[in-house]
Amino acid sequence: MFFSEYFPAACRARLGPATWPLRWRVSFGLVLVSLLSVADGAAQPHRPAQPADSTKVGVGLDSSERLESAYLTLDALTSQTYNLFDTKPIATELPELAENLHAIRHSVAETGRVFDVKQVQMCQLMLDNIQEQLTAWRAELSLARQQYSAVQSRLKALTLLPVLSTATDSSAAQTLAEADAALSDKKQRTTRVLAQRLQAVARLQSQVSTSYIQTLELQDQVSGQLRGFGRRTFAGQYPYLWTRAAREVVVPPVSPHLREARQRIIAFYFGTNWDNWVYMALMGLVFFGWVTYNYRRVPAQGEHLALAQPLRYLRPWPLAATGVVMFSLAPALELRPPPVYLDVLQGLLLLTLTGVFWRSWPRSSFWSWLALVGFFAVLAVSNAGDGASLGTRGGLLLLNGLAPFMGIYFLLRIRRRVQLPHFVVPITFFFIGLNVVAGGANILGRLSLAKLLSTAAIFGLTQGIGLAVLIQLLTEAFHLQMLASRSVANGPGFDYDKIGASLMRLLSVVVGGMWLLVFTANLALQGVLYKAISNLLTAPRVLGSTQFTLGNVALFFFILYVSARLQQYIGYFFGEIGEEADTNARHRGSWLVALRLFLVLVGVGLAVTASGLPLSKIAIVFGALSVGIGLGLQSIVNNLVSGIILIFERPFHVGDFIEVAGKSGRVQDIGIRSSKLTSPTGSEIIVPNGDLLSSHVINWTRTNDHIRVDLVLKLAPGTDLETDLQTAREQIQEEIKSSPYTMPNLPPEILLNDINGKDYELKVLFWVMNIRQEQLTKSEILAGIYRRFMAHGLQLSS
Repeated sequence: MFFSEYFPAACRARLGPATWPLRWRVSFGLVLVSLLSVADGAAQPHRPAQPADSTKVGVGLDSSERLESAYLTLDALTSQTYNLFDTKPIATELPELAENLHAIRHSVAETGRVFDVKQVQMCQLMLDNIQEQLTAWRAELSLARQQYSAVQSRLKALTLLPVLSTATDSSAAQTLAEADAALSDKKQRTTRVLAQRLQAVARLQSQVSTSYIQTLELQDQVSGQLRGFGRRTFAGQYPYLWTRAAREVVVPPVSPHLREARQRIIAFYFGTNWDNWVYMALMGLVFFGWVTYNYRRVPAQGEHLALAQPLRYLRPWPLAATGVVMFSLAPALELRPPPVYLDVLQGLLLLTLTGVFWRSWPRSSFWSWLALVGFFAVLAVSNAGDGASLGTRGGLLLLNGLAPFMGIYFLLRIRRRVQLPHFVVPITFFFIGLNVVAGGANILGRLSLAKLLSTAAIFGLTQGIGLAVLIQLLTEAFHLQMLASRSVANGPGFDYDKIGASLMRLLSVVVGGMWLLVFTANLALQGVLYKAISNLLTAPRVLGSTQFTLGNVALFFFILYVSARLQQYIGYFFGEIGEEADTNARHRGSWLVALRLFLVLVGVGLAVTASGLPLSKIAIVFGALSVGIGLGLQSIVNNLVSGIILIFERPFHVGDFIEVAGKSGRVQDIGIRSSKLTSPTGSEIIVPNGDLLSSHVINWTRTNDHIRVDLVLKLAPGTDLETDLQTAREQIQEEIKSSPYTMPNLPPEILLNDINGKDYELKVLFWVMNIRQEQLTKSEILAGIYRRFMAHGLQLSS
C-alpha cells in the first residue's frame, strides 16, 4: 500500500523495487517491515522472547530481524572470503623461484665437470634464502587454509528460513521475497568463491611443498660437494707443469645453459638482498653529511686549519671518501657473503680508492698505484677463468712470480711515501706468501688451489689498503669534529694526540676483524669458521644452577667497555680540551657529566640485558652487593652518590677555582666517582666526590673571576710621613690603574698598616679581574712600583 499510494504506475514501472540493487532492496524491505511490525506490535499484546538456535539465523525472530541478521552475517563472511588472503604474490613469485631452483640444479650438476668452490658456495647461499622463503610461504598458506576452513564451516552453518511476514501489502511481501532470494544467491556465490580460494591455496601448498623438497635435496648435494672440497682442492687435478701431458689438457668451454644458470643465480641474489645496498647508502649519507656539516662549521678557515695532523684524505665534498667508507664497511653487513658479492665490492673499492688517491697522493705514488691496480685486475681475471691449458697455467705462474716483487715495491716505495698504517705490512707479506704457495700449487697440478690462494691474496691486500684508508678517514673525521666544536665555541686549540692514539688502536682492532672476515671468505673457510665460532659462542653452558653462553658473556663485557670508552671521550666531540677552561667549558661541564652518567647507566642496562641472566639471578647479585656495601664499600658508594648529587646541585663548574680540604686549584673534570683539580703549580689533584660534598668548599669563581689581592710595602727609614707617604700613595694608585689586569671601576685601597720606629708599612688592596692572573699581576705591579719609587727618590725597606 505504501508503495502504490505514493508512486504512480509509470514511476512504479521505472523505479519499482524489482529494478533496485540488492542493498537497496534489502534496506527498503527492512525499513518497511520494521514500520509494519511496530504498528502491529502496538495493536497486539506483548509476547515473551523465545531463545534463538545458534545454528539457524532468525529462529524466533520476525522477518525483518531475520533478514537483517542473515544479511549482516553473510556480508561479514563474504568480506572475509574476498579479503582474507591474497594468493597473487605467491602465485606470481613461485614460477620464478622454480626457475631459480632449476638453474641451481643445473649448476650443481655441472660442478662435476670442473669443481668451482665459489659457485658451489653461491648455490648454497641461494638455497638457504629459497628455503627461508618457502618456509614462510608454507606457514602463510597453512594459516590461510585454516582460516578459509573456518569461514566455510560458518557458511555451512548459516541456515536461511522462509519469510514469515505479517505484511498485508503484496508489494512489501514481494520485496521481502526478492531480498530473501538475493541473500540465497549471495550465499551460493560466496560458497563458490570460497571453494575456488581453497582450491587455489591447496594448489599453491602442493607446489610450495614440491619446491621445498627439491630445495632439501639440492642442499644435500651441495653439502656433499663442499665436504669434498678439501680432497678436490689438494688432489692433483692436472699433470705437473713440466710434463708433456700438461700440453694435452683441454677443458671444454662453459655451456650456454650453465652460463645462463650462473647469471640467474647472481641476479637472484642481488634481487633478494637489495637491502644491503640500502644500508650502504645510508652509511654513506651519514658520513658525507657529518663531514660536510663540520666543514661548514669552520668556513672562514677551510682546509688551512691548524691541525695536529693534516687532513690528507678528507675534502669539503668527500664523494670518493664516502665510497671508500661504504665499500670497506659493506662486508660487515653480510656475515656469509657470496663470492660474486665480494668481487663487486672489491672492484668498487678499488675505483673509489683511486679517486681518493688522485687528490691526496703525490703524482709518482699515484702512477705506481695505477700500475698496481692494473696488475691486480689482470691477476683477478686470470683466476676467474675456467681454462687449464698450458698457456693459461704458464700465464698464471708468471703473475704469481711477479706478485712478490709488486708487494716489495709497494712496501718500500708506496707505503712509506704515503704513510699507511703499520698493519698493512703483515697483510702485504700474506700477499707475497700466498702467491708463492699458489705458484707451487700450479706447478704441481693443484690449479684450483692455486687460483683460490691467488684470489685470496690479491683481495686481501686490496681490502687491507682500503681499511687502512678507512681508519685514516675516520680519524680525520673525528679530528674535524673536535676542531669544529672548538671553532664554534671560539676556544683555544687542543692536543689531538690525547685521543688520537686510542682511537687508532680501537679502529685497528675493528678493521682487523673485518679483514679476517673477507680473507676467510676468499679462502672458502668463512663458512667453517663461522659455524665453529657460532657454536662456540651460542652453545649453552651451565655453572651451578646458572645457564649462560660465551657469546652473552663476551657481549656483556664488550658493551661495558664501549660505554666506558664513550663516556670517557664524549667531551671531545663537544669541544672539551682539558686545558685552560673558558666560559663555555663551565656551561658544558655539568651537562657533560650528566651525559657521561647516562651513557654508563645505559651501558650497564644493555650489558645486563645482553647477558641473558634472569632477573632473579640479578637480584641475588645486587643482594650480595648490598652486603658488600655494608661491609666495606661505603666509601665507593658514597663517592658515586655524591657525584650524582654534584651533577644536579652544581656547587661549582668545570673551570672554577676552588679550595677544599686545604687544597686549591682549577676544576679540570667532574667525574662520577672523583673530580680533578689542577693546582697553580701544575699538579693534578684527585679529590673524591664525597669530600667535595661533605667538606667546606671555597669557590673563588662561582659568580665571577675577580679576586682581591693585597701587597705589603715597607718604606725605608727617613721617609717623610707628610710628603713622601703621599707621593708613594699616588704612584701606587697610578701603577695599579695602568695595569690591564686590574679592575678600573674599583679603586685600590692604600692603608698604613704598621709604624715601627722610623719604618712605615703600607698595605695595598686591589682587585684583579682574573684569579688565574693573580701572580702575574702582582709581579708586574711590584716591578712598576719599584720603578716609580726610584724615579721619585723613594726607597723600599727590606
